[in-house]
Amino acid sequence: MPTPTAGRKRGNTPESPRRTRNDPRRETTPRRLAEAARVVFERDGFYNARLSDISAEAKVASGTLYNYYRSKHDLLHEVMKDVSAELTTLAPDHVSTQLDPAGSVEEVNRAYIDAFQRNVHVLRAVYQARDDDDRLKAQWHEVAEHFQGRVTRAISRWQAAGLAYPDLDPRHTAHALTLMVERMVMAWTYEGADYDREILLDTINKIWERSLGLPERGTSPASTQATSA
Repeated sequence: MPTPTAGRKRGNTPESPRRTRNDPRRETTPRRLAEAARVVFERDGFYNARLSDISAEAKVASGTLYNYYRSKHDLLHEVMKDVSAELTTLAPDHVSTQLDPAGSVEEVNRAYIDAFQRNVHVLRAVYQARDDDDRLKAQWHEVAEHFQGRVTRAISRWQAAGLAYPDLDPRHTAHALTLMVERMVMAWTYEGADYDREILLDTINKIWERSLGLPERGTSPASTQATSA
C-alpha cells in the first residue's frame, strides 16, 4: 500500500527552511560574534579568552563561530578594524595648519589619549597577540604610521613657517614624540602607572612644544617671530 507521501511532486514536499545568500542572519551573525569577541577580549585579555566564551556571549552555537572565523586571531583582527578606523580618523591634517601650533598639539594629543583610553583593552589584546599574526602587526603599525605621518608633515610645515627648529629632522622627531606618547599612555592605562590624566596631557604637550621650539600656548606666533628677530 503506498504511503501518504508517495506520488507527491517534489515541489509540494515540505522542506526545512534554508538560508539563502540574502538571509539577514548571514550578515548579522559575524557582527554579533565580533561584538561578543570585543567583550571577551576586554574582560579576559587575548590569552585567557576562549572561543566557547565568545560563542556564548554572542548566543550562537559553538559550531556557528567556525563558519565565519577560524581562530581568536581572526576575531581580534575583525575587532581591531573598528579601533583602527577610529584612531586613524582622529584630528585630520588641517588641524596642524592652524596659526596656533601649540593648540594643535594639545588637540591632537588629547584626542589620541581619549581614543586610546576608550580602546585600551582591545589594544592590550592586540599587543599580546601581534607577534604571532602579521595582520595584527600590520594594523598596529597602521595606527602608528598614521600619527607619525601627520606629525612629520606638521613639523615640516611649522619649520617652513619659521615656527619650529629648522635643524630637526621631521620624520625622526615625529617618531620620537609619538612613540613617547604611546609608551606613556600604555604605562598609564594598563600597566598601572599612577598618572593624573590632565598632568600627563599637560606634560606631554610641553615636551612637544619645547622639543620643537614652538611658541607657547596662548602666544601669538607672529609676536614670537618679531621678538626673536
